[in-house]
Amino acid sequence: MKLQYRFVLGLLFPLAILLGSLLSACAAQTPTSKPQSTVSSPTPVVSSPVPTATSTAAFDGYALYESCSPNEEAICLSHLNTMAEAGFKLVLNYDEIYGDASFQKAYLAHAQALGMKVIMPLKEPAFYNGANLRSEFPALAATCDCTDNTGFLHYVVDLVKNNPALWGYYIGDEVDPDHHDAMKSSLADVVHQLDPKHPRLFIDNAGESTSVWHGNSPFFDTADVIGTDFYPIRIDSSDYPTIDQTGAVASGIQAYADAHNEGSAIVLQAFSYSEYGTPGAPYPTAEQLQWMLSQTLAHAHPRIILWYSFYDTMSYANADQHWNDLKAVIARNTPKA
Repeated sequence: MKLQYRFVLGLLFPLAILLGSLLSACAAQTPTSKPQSTVSSPTPVVSSPVPTATSTAAFDGYALYESCSPNEEAICLSHLNTMAEAGFKLVLNYDEIYGDASFQKAYLAHAQALGMKVIMPLKEPAFYNGANLRSEFPALAATCDCTDNTGFLHYVVDLVKNNPALWGYYIGDEVDPDHHDAMKSSLADVVHQLDPKHPRLFIDNAGESTSVWHGNSPFFDTADVIGTDFYPIRIDSSDYPTIDQTGAVASGIQAYADAHNEGSAIVLQAFSYSEYGTPGAPYPTAEQLQWMLSQTLAHAHPRIILWYSFYDTMSYANADQHWNDLKAVIARNTPKA
């Protein structure tokens, strides 16, 4: 046994030398720097898959939520200038519906001159809960010559549907699923019958158990473009998806939209919850804005991407810095002409 052991050692020794030489040669060809981690992070600097005009899904552009009173028409029009200069192509002004017919025409005309389109806000529950629309929107009612809600809705749609600056109609904003049937029959279906050429937009809440991104929303039959708002920069997010879940939210929205042959949309956060009763909540950093958009574009192909909101951004502390951060993100991720 001792002789066999020595014999084996005699054979193994040169083999070990040969193996050591081979390993040394391989090591010399191996990079010494460690590859960058691919683990998701809320604040990476990453390049985004910029949407292109040649992609299978049309991208209508970036949109901003706005809340500008028609009583301050000159200011509202100047806001459109600021948005257009920053590269935004769509605007959704919550207060537009409270303006008279003259304001509607002026707002749409100015948007058209700037190369922007307007999403008409019809999301108020009054449009489907039985409220008197002429009392809710007296400025428009003044020239409506209508006697009921159906006539009023006809008037509003007829007022804007042939305007080249109209993108479509915002018919649902975080609507309770229990109100689906009323909203569908009194608003969504009527708008589509009156104007089948322009899309209806529906947005729900990422924090709800019934939501587009979860795949279980009942509102697929009320809209042509559908999605979820996603506001993860908050102090308490225990019951809300985190910024690291941006990709999951975006892919869930896209899967739902694809399943129902609709366009997808997402609303990303450009505000601080400190403006909504949560002291100390931060505004998203430039890196967080970029991360939300990058993950959205990597996991979905939205027809529109909305940011909430212009008025919150411009009224928050360090407004210029936050606006410049948002503009830079849009500039880096806008298709080239």
